Amino acid sequence: MTMPKFCPECGTPLTNTNAKFCPECGTRLTQEASAPTTAKTQTLPHSDDDWSDPIDWSEEEYTEEDRSPSANVYELGTKLEEIVDSIYQAEGYKTERRVRMPGQGGYTNEIDVIARRGKKQVAIECKNFTSAVGIKEVRDFSKKLDDLGEGWQGVFVAFNDLTIDAQNFAESRNIEIFSHEDIKEKWFAVSAGRVSRRGEKLNLKFALSIISDYLTVTTLPLKNNNLIEVSDATLTFHPYIKIPYSFKAQVYDPTKKLHKFSDDGIVVIDLLDGKVLNRQAEKGGSIFNSLSTSKQSTDNAQTLQTFNEVLNNSPSPEYSITIGSDYQITELKPEITKRTVERAAIEYITAKNTSDITYTPSKGDTILDSKRRKFIPRRGDVKLFKSEMVSVPKWAVHFNAFGTIYTKEVFAHSGTVLENTIRYCPQHFKFGVINIKKEAVAVCEVCGKACCSEHITQCPVCGKWVCNEHASTCSSCGKTFCKEHASTICSVCNMPLCSDCEVECPICNRTYGSDHTQICDRCGTAACSQCITTSGLFRKTRVCKNCQ
Repeated sequence: MTMPKFCPECGTPLTNTNAKFCPECGTRLTQEASAPTTAKTQTLPHSDDDWSDPIDWSEEEYTEEDRSPSANVYELGTKLEEIVDSIYQAEGYKTERRVRMPGQGGYTNEIDVIARRGKKQVAIECKNFTSAVGIKEVRDFSKKLDDLGEGWQGVFVAFNDLTIDAQNFAESRNIEIFSHEDIKEKWFAVSAGRVSRRGEKLNLKFALSIISDYLTVTTLPLKNNNLIEVSDATLTFHPYIKIPYSFKAQVYDPTKKLHKFSDDGIVVIDLLDGKVLNRQAEKGGSIFNSLSTSKQSTDNAQTLQTFNEVLNNSPSPEYSITIGSDYQITELKPEITKRTVERAAIEYITAKNTSDITYTPSKGDTILDSKRRKFIPRRGDVKLFKSEMVSVPKWAVHFNAFGTIYTKEVFAHSGTVLENTIRYCPQHFKFGVINIKKEAVAVCEVCGKACCSEHITQCPVCGKWVCNEHASTCSSCGKTFCKEHASTICSVCNMPLCSDCEVECPICNRTYGSDHTQICDRCGTAACSQCITTSGLFRKTRVCKNCQ
């Protein structure tokens, strides 16, 4: 019999013609295993019945034909800008790609995608790096936004997610993040048209319950939150599956020493693209290597948060939800077959438990140098138990604060906040272990910037909250007002004055601050310092212009 050149299961090149098992995935390379199957094949339709019932993986292996990575999924990685462009167009935006725009500083900024809808204009940066995007790229994009001026919303799209420092920086600069999960959810919702409308009633199977409702996630702990509007809100149900497993194996090395191996746990898999969420996965957990050649970044916090949301919570068998008038619901269905899920789980378990066996051979009384041999688990050593589908609800909310758009993402079951760009003051930042973040107390009622108590104040006259940039401090009394109530300029020091500190000079009739008032020693007239002359070295004498 002729041995295959490639593993029929994972496609790994086979260099050892006598191997009985694939060194990569452990598939048996016998004629029976590699021969075409005669069982009837089928592609699973998109229905809850296919996934919501527990799957007993210990039964006969699935023989349905694998669904290849769809063009939609593949294009997420290879044509990221086009996909993002399509998503915004589907949401009613007019878009342009690769636009060169002059900035306020005289520089020309290239923006990957520009999206406009009504008065809203969004500048989008797309990065399809082979690893998590670092803080440098986000900081560079932030400078572009500053150069474009006010009125622009920034969105940073990272197909392989961002490091923690990059996420913190983006959040502090009110830059919305599209992570790997966000891109998939938006693209599948757009391409499949599964957005449910207001007033509809949905019957959900094996979904986590809604504990953080619409009112909870849209309530902001800010002094003037009544002036902040919710521009849009979506509740997305994302399907995952968790598969318990156990692994036991033993093997003799050439010295006849027995080595035992064992492992057990739960594999969490994304049912949109087959990605394994377990952080221990050495290859990033996705069987669709064409999407990305990167390893999952250990700095990516959102993947861990999603993994814990699925692993630590149990879904309700079935419940109904009626879509409110203030938000819409997107229910995403599984996009891959059960066979694909099984392969993804086996690939992860195999990679996790692949290790080197060290042994020391001897020749007579002579002990030779230690040697190593790679141990790769076989498929038969792995047992998969009954799985459970978990549909995870997640809120995505946009707030409009005086023209500035903010983003908030929250898991609807646990209340875990994934992103909240309105929470922290942009004048502070967390970098590594250095945490100087300060929470915002209000938004500026001129520009919409969310600031902490150091960088925002409330006008004592009208009660309006204004940031330092749009505030005015009276040069006489030192109190801070909005610019409307401290708009008068002192004729002496050319600094702002509040109405309580304004004084009209009886001599020159100009307005000045009360702290510049001087008294004439001859007539007792109170006038501005410019209309009174002071003389004398030891004994000061003040004389006004009228008395001179």
